[in-house]
Amino acid sequence: MASESVRCSNAFRQRGEPMLGSAPVARRWLLLEHPGPWAREHLDTPPFAGPVARAIEEACTEFQGRSLLMRRTGRRDVGQAPAWYAVDTLHGTSVTGTWRTSDDLLAAAAALGAPLAHSETFAAPMLLVCTQGTRDACCALRGRPVTAALAKVWPDEVWECTHLSGHRFAGTFISMPDGTCYGTVDLPNAVDVVRAHRAGRVDASHLRGVARFSPAVQAATGSVLAAHGAAPITAVRPGAVDVISETVTQVEVIGDEPLPYATWVEVRAEALPPAPLSCGKGPGEHTAYRTTIIPGPS
Repeated sequence: MASESVRCSNAFRQRGEPMLGSAPVARRWLLLEHPGPWAREHLDTPPFAGPVARAIEEACTEFQGRSLLMRRTGRRDVGQAPAWYAVDTLHGTSVTGTWRTSDDLLAAAAALGAPLAHSETFAAPMLLVCTQGTRDACCALRGRPVTAALAKVWPDEVWECTHLSGHRFAGTFISMPDGTCYGTVDLPNAVDVVRAHRAGRVDASHLRGVARFSPAVQAATGSVLAAHGAAPITAVRPGAVDVISETVTQVEVIGDEPLPYATWVEVRAEALPPAPLSCGKGPGEHTAYRTTIIPGPS
């Protein structure tokens, strides 16, 4: 067991590395209620393992998706069928249902495709906080207090969830249906980060990125928010994206007021020295995204 001083989330904060560009990349999300316990690989959790897991993975691959297991904090409606949600973060739409059987879960996986594309139902707001201690202790130790704090304010919107990539960013959560991911969030600031997000004043110091964008675009859009002050997450979006090399991408960030209309950002993927990325494991190689605002191409 890692001591508190060498927890991966503590080590990350001490290193002061950039966090922008670290959000898990997915446009669509399949959210499956399951009270736990959760296996380390979430789709190894019964009854998902086997044909259901393969169907979910195939749907996620085909439709730029990702799946999560989720549960309510400290309460469960006995006898009520678990819910599932297929969410499209680009359009903010969803398809929802409940499940009891493998056939229900296969229908949920299928909903990630064509039915979701044609849905006219706008998704309800959700906050999913990673608390998966079977992946890393930091997720549970930092995530559960954050979940409890948020649930006091938004009890119907908050869920615990499985891995959001990057234990070192704990506490970390993703907002639906916009797909904005935050990290290094703790009990004292969790409610403020969410309130600022919903009020259109994104706290870029805790922003990992918008999940439907590539890491380079996540970093570029986030850096414009950081440079020009608080604004809604919807006020930035990519225009032209020029891949210069394997490690350099130039992104035109289109902004709405109060941001500049167009800002060019150079994003460099920098290989960093090995560092603890998970508790109880040796140092691992990892990448950070460094950004520079530049004059646009002529």
